[in-house]
Amino acid sequence: MTPARATGYKSADELPADAREALAATLLSLADNKRILGMRYGEWILGAPTLEAGIACSAMAQDEWGHGRILYATLKDFGTDPGPLEHERESDAYLSSELLDAPVEEWPEFLTLNLLFDAALSVQVEALTSSRYEPILFKTRKLLEEERFHFEHGRGWAMRLAETAAGRNALNTAFRKALGPCLRWFGRDDAPFGRALVEAGIADGAGDALRERWVARIAPVLREANLGVLGEELESGLELDWSSWSAGRRRSGEGGPHPETLARIRGDRNRSMLMD
Repeated sequence: MTPARATGYKSADELPADAREALAATLLSLADNKRILGMRYGEWILGAPTLEAGIACSAMAQDEWGHGRILYATLKDFGTDPGPLEHERESDAYLSSELLDAPVEEWPEFLTLNLLFDAALSVQVEALTSSRYEPILFKTRKLLEEERFHFEHGRGWAMRLAETAAGRNALNTAFRKALGPCLRWFGRDDAPFGRALVEAGIADGAGDALRERWVARIAPVLREANLGVLGEELESGLELDWSSWSAGRRRSGEGGPHPETLARIRGDRNRSMLMD
């Protein structure tokens, strides 16, 4: 194991080669997921159960789009032009979770993104807040300040739906489907990219360590929402299916975000009006 150096890394060029590659992939995955998550939030601005929830969806969408732009911009330090990343890639080049491929049709499904998956992204960002890679320190802390509202919004609505048997059943069904993708998103415990980040002092955890942090955050909410059985299953350790896992894309299965989603994000319909 290569010990992390005592001082910080002021640029990507100073990073060990394996950590440099792993961090660039992690930042791109976070950026891609936040970009698509922002779109999924935005799709509920006019369809949320209440006006206040629609306004919250608008605010969360703006947060995630802003976070995505910040994270894409950090890749300049790795010699990558963020422009093509945002505007020229096809769906199968995105490093985004299968949970985000298609718009969600029901509010309980929306809450799987708002409460469960958004929290998974935050756990990964939190692992970078004491990073020895100095350029991301301020950025990660700023992102997390805005993310606290997202978690409380999802938690509040889970409590509200859980007041009825129908609501609890809907939550249980939606959440159960999303647990596997959320847990797998942190990658296998023996994944080289995770070890490289920890050994270089870039992240303070990977794989199982980050999964445990996510479970510790989510399981109490499930119990509070009278979904204790699901919470107990989560805490006891769900068996994960890695058969179609792509470590490079941090997702199970092929494909990616619907092309129509990407066209809307890029603004393809009106992009020709922009001047260079």
